[in-house]
Amino acid sequence: MLALGLGFFSCVPKKTNSIAIDVLLIPSEEMYAQSIQLNALINQNNPETIKLDENHKPHITLLQCFIKEENLPKVNIALKGLFKTIKNDSLMAESLFYYKDEEESFSMIAVEKSDFLLKLHEKIIELIQPYTVKNGSQVSFIQNPDGSSISESTITYVPEFVEKHSYDNYEPHISLGVAQTKLLDSLAENVFKPIQFKAASLSVYQLGDHGTAQKLLWKSE
Repeated sequence: MLALGLGFFSCVPKKTNSIAIDVLLIPSEEMYAQSIQLNALINQNNPETIKLDENHKPHITLLQCFIKEENLPKVNIALKGLFKTIKNDSLMAESLFYYKDEEESFSMIAVEKSDFLLKLHEKIIELIQPYTVKNGSQVSFIQNPDGSSISESTITYVPEFVEKHSYDNYEPHISLGVAQTKLLDSLAENVFKPIQFKAASLSVYQLGDHGTAQKLLWKSE
């Protein structure tokens, strides 16, 4: 009976977890520092919005998706060597983007959609699509420290990224958070600097709530 029982359990398929990942570029030092500075000023205005720090990295998303956790090594292998093809290319931080006709708005640093950045975005989708799955859930994300649930908008955004936010709809940016528009007007005029910068690395992070890059899973050599 024991042998039969062991045989039965060995035939039960092992449950595989899906994780929410962000394939992204970390900006080089000057742009990284400006992102942190702007976000800190936004946090003074609205402490409830996202906070950029060592555990919530400023970044430019190239692809968000769910993958089976067991396929992470295959994803890493697929991306290997890709950073070398773009590490000397310049990116351009064009503007502080927000909705000026609203009292309060989400804000971001808009990054120029250059040819090389768009091609990188498309290449990464091509390489990673064989490993993507649709069935992500709350547990696919790094959990909120306060125990609150991952927002539904975060969970639904990830599997829709390729269909709704890629190719012609791709808008590269660095997210900064929500603040009053009066403050954002002041930041746009007095603090934000349009600059050219390079990427410091191509990385894969596990996502937290609101699209934050929280847990480093892989980094380009």
